[in-house]
Amino acid sequence: MYIEIIGVITVLMALRALITKNMAEKLLYINVIGFCVSALIALYIQSAFGLVLAATFFISSTIGANAIAYSLKDLEGEITYDENMQEHKEN
Repeated sequence: MYIEIIGVITVLMALRALITKNMAEKLLYINVIGFCVSALIALYIQSAFGLVLAATFFISSTIGANAIAYSLKDLEGEITYDENMQEHKEN
């Protein structure tokens, strides 16, 4: 039962990541997908190795999410160009 619920959440987050235009929202949805995968690993492989594998995946997902958040924080004041090469500031 839990595996199906987490699977549905994973699919919904994948669809939302494909639909949204905002990069910060996409990264949040991808982060949720990573956490869902670690939960699925822990629930599907019901052994000590599954627990170790799920914990490793969870920790690496968390480190990756923190690295992305740190990078986004550094890009807040950057000047970017749109498709027409018009300069604008990121908000």
